[in-house]
Amino acid sequence: MARNTEQALNIRAFLAGGLCLASALVAAGCAGNSLGAGKYSSPMGAGPASETRATDNYTASRQLIEAKRMVKGGEYSLVIPRLQQLTSQFPGDQAAIEARYYLGLSYYNIGGYGDSLQNFREYAELAPQGEFAASAKEYIQRMTETAPSTPAETSVKIRDTLARAAMKPDDASIKMELANLYWDAARYDEAGGVYAELLAKWPNLMNDTVVRTRVAVEKDGKLTVLSPQEAERRYREQDPLQIFNVSSFRSGRFEDWNATARERYYNVAGQAVNRSARPLEDVRVTVTIYGMGQMVFDTQTSSLGTLQPGETRAFSVQFSKFDNIFNVTRHECVGTFRR
Repeated sequence: MARNTEQALNIRAFLAGGLCLASALVAAGCAGNSLGAGKYSSPMGAGPASETRATDNYTASRQLIEAKRMVKGGEYSLVIPRLQQLTSQFPGDQAAIEARYYLGLSYYNIGGYGDSLQNFREYAELAPQGEFAASAKEYIQRMTETAPSTPAETSVKIRDTLARAAMKPDDASIKMELANLYWDAARYDEAGGVYAELLAKWPNLMNDTVVRTRVAVEKDGKLTVLSPQEAERRYREQDPLQIFNVSSFRSGRFEDWNATARERYYNVAGQAVNRSARPLEDVRVTVTIYGMGQMVFDTQTSSLGTLQPGETRAFSVQFSKFDNIFNVTRHECVGTFRR
């Protein structure tokens, strides 16, 4: 009897030690998943290993659908920042790989051939058997058959085109050529000036795909040049609240010192930043945890108040409403605000 009692005590001590080690590992995992850490840190959350990619795939696919709609509508300058954000937030994801093809296509259509070539090459390397592999290779061949002009050669072309435009001021094709040369040389203000001249004489040119992705007509009738910097600024104003560095972990006291011991709480933490130039009021982050499929276990909202331009604040919520903590498969964060 004494020997059995001693064995039982040893087993109990072994289990207790193992659970203490597990508890320490959970804590270490929380520290390892701290904000900003991890290759797959994302706005919708990078939780435990079993659910990280499921959450990322869900979000990346949704973002790619919207970006493809914009590409189809010819909104090339505006979609580029969205696609760049997608590739940086979800590295390695299939949607991010496909986004490189659409980046190549968008840059090609606005005349950014260097960036276009780079993205087509990345797509072809990452997806050699992909849906758009043949198309990407065709664009690569098209752009590499003719060596790109050096800055000196571009300057000569601009000077010659300016001379031809002065001799034929009513030739729209020469002015378009000049504007394109300025744009390719990253001289966006000068390109905008030429586009303004063209539109003053031929307003219908605003329907041209290239023109409408490079300049915008404001409500007061003034033209704004949609340089890459301006396109990025407009994107941030249009989508000012970004939720990022989201992580999840399990915590809480163990319910019992036995083999079925488990944590009580599922926690989600992250940060929200105001990327715009105006304050955002009544900022809230609503977090939902899901089970298999679309089963919703619980939803909680964290109120962050007013975020000034460029300001970042952290949020954290804790869940205990679920049938089994290991049945929580993913979480989703949605930010809202008022202006």
